[in-house]
Amino acid sequence: MYKQLINFHLYLFVVLGVSYFIHDYIVSFDHLILLYALNLSIAVFVYWLVFLLRNKHKEYLGFYFLAGTLIKFIVFFIIVLPIFKENNIVSKTEFLSFFIPYLLSLFVETKSLISLLNTPKK
Repeated sequence: MYKQLINFHLYLFVVLGVSYFIHDYIVSFDHLILLYALNLSIAVFVYWLVFLLRNKHKEYLGFYFLAGTLIKFIVFFIIVLPIFKENNIVSKTEFLSFFIPYLLSLFVETKSLISLLNTPKK
């Protein structure tokens, strides 16, 4: 089972790391590392939550995943949006700077959770 944890972390770090360097090369944005770090940390938190509760509360795992998505949006509105609105405009670059790591972490998280939940108990 711990192999799945290691695989998830490696996969997430590689995907977001490669994306970050490409993103940073194309668009220089001051808060880019913060956006990637927030998405990475919330994805890790949600995966660990589901991993730890997968046997005890199997019927609620979908709600935990949805709660993680809600946490990402709350973090966006509390932390990220005020940074973007400093100049009273949310540009396309700013929006994509949040949305790209959000989508990538969501994809990796979903793929890994499906794999985790389809693994038979040992």
